[in-house]
Amino acid sequence: MRLLLDTNLLIRACHPKSHPDVRAWLQAWLERAGRLDGVELVVSAVADYEARRGYLSEIDRKDDERKALERLDELCALLGVQQVSADNFLDAAKMWARARRSGKSTASERDVDWDVLIAAQAKEMAAQPGAMPVVVVTKNAKHLKQHGAEAQDWRELPVPEETPGA
Repeated sequence: MRLLLDTNLLIRACHPKSHPDVRAWLQAWLERAGRLDGVELVVSAVADYEARRGYLSEIDRKDDERKALERLDELCALLGVQQVSADNFLDAAKMWARARRSGKSTASERDVDWDVLIAAQAKEMAAQPGAMPVVVVTKNAKHLKQHGAEAQDWRELPVPEETPGA
């Protein structure tokens, strides 16, 4: 299983003081992923962009933002970043329009709907031949599921137990 980290989770994981529960959850998954076959964590390029722009805009005013940016750099280097493809943008545009026409959009008309782009990434990743299942790990699974992506709230995705003798 590939866990694609959404923006809201990534921001919480990078903050140096707040959200110790998210940091502990991510650390436990990182430790398990290193020992379990078929488990991989990856950062969405969209989530990287959203988190990074926020940190960079405040870096001169808040020391926590500098530390969070350093942690973001570390996580991106460790996990890798899933890039956005041209097909992701095309699929996201179709999903956005479908949601808008049905009255179920997840962002205002003038806002960029980043969730729909992350959903498109996850669907493309999962559709690759021989791909592992992809789950977007987030705090707002409903928005991503609406666009056909497999998504789960991080609090409902327990860290796998190690089996004896493993």
